[in-house]
Amino acid sequence: MKEVFSKRILSLANKAIGLILFIVCAVAIYSKVTTNDNIQKYGADIKTQFLKISFLQWAILLILFFFNYLVEAIKWKQLLKNLNPLSALQSLKTVLVGQAFAFFTPVRSGDYVGRILFLAPENKLKGLAQMAWTSYAQLLITLAMGTVALFFNLPFLPWLKWVMPLVTIAAIGVYFSKGQYKGWLSKLTSLQISNELKIQLVLLSLLKYCIFIVQYTWVVKILAIPIAPIDLWVALAVLLMCLSIIPAIALTDLVIRGQLIVLLLAPWYSNSLMLICLSTIVWTVNFLLPAIIGSFLLLGFRIKQ
Repeated sequence: MKEVFSKRILSLANKAIGLILFIVCAVAIYSKVTTNDNIQKYGADIKTQFLKISFLQWAILLILFFFNYLVEAIKWKQLLKNLNPLSALQSLKTVLVGQAFAFFTPVRSGDYVGRILFLAPENKLKGLAQMAWTSYAQLLITLAMGTVALFFNLPFLPWLKWVMPLVTIAAIGVYFSKGQYKGWLSKLTSLQISNELKIQLVLLSLLKYCIFIVQYTWVVKILAIPIAPIDLWVALAVLLMCLSIIPAIALTDLVIRGQLIVLLLAPWYSNSLMLICLSTIVWTVNFLLPAIIGSFLLLGFRIKQ
C-alpha cells in the first residue's frame, strides 16, 4: 500500500516539474522585460512603431524567425545523431526550451541546461559538452565576418582591427585541431567530432548568420530607415562580433544592442530612436518570442526515468 502511495506521489511530482519550470521561466521573463531600460525609456515610441508594421510584414519576419531556429535545430540534431538521435521536431523543441532558460541567465548559459533536459539521463553530461561545438561553430562565423567588417566600420578601439584577425585564425586552428589529448586530459579526446561534422556545423552556422542579417535588413526596410544594405551589413557584422565577446544576459543584451547599433550606424543615420526600435524588434522576434514559446513547451516536460 505504501509502495503504491509513494509511486502516486512521485508520479504527481514528476508531472508538476514542467509546470514549476514554466512558472519560473514565465515570471523571470516578465520581470526582466518590464524592468528593461530601453523599454522603460522608449516604450511608447517603440509600441507606435510596432503598430505601424502590417500583418504581412510581421509574417515574413516570423518566417525568418522560424528558419533561423530550424537551422539551429538541424545543427543540434546533427551533433546528437550518434549520441541521442532526435527528430527535427524534437530538436526544435529542445532548442526553444534552451532559449527560455538562456533568456535570464548570464552569458546565455541556461541554453545548455534547457537543451539537455530532454536527453536520456546517461547522455546529459556528454550532450552538455557536445553542445559547445555548435556554439563554437557559430562563434567562428561571427568572428570571421566581424574581423573583415572591422576594416570598414570601427568608431572605437582602432587596435581591434589588427588583433581580431589573429584571434580568429587561432580560433579556427583550435576548432579544427584533432585534439588527441593524453593523461588526465584524455577524456577530452572522446568529445571530439569528425572534421566532416565540424564543416557541416560551420556551414549551417553561416546559413543562420545570413538569415539573421536578412532579418535586420527586412526590419530596416519596413521601418523605412535610409541606410544602404552594404553599410548596414558591415555595421551588423561588427555589432554581432562585439555581442559575442561581451558577457551579458539576454535582458541587458537588448540595451547593449541598442547602444552599439546607434554608435555603429551613426555615420549614416542619426535617429537613435528608430535604431533602438530596429534593435528591439529583432530582439523581440529572435530572443523574447522563442523564450516565451520555450516556456510553454516546458509544461509538457517530464523527468525521464
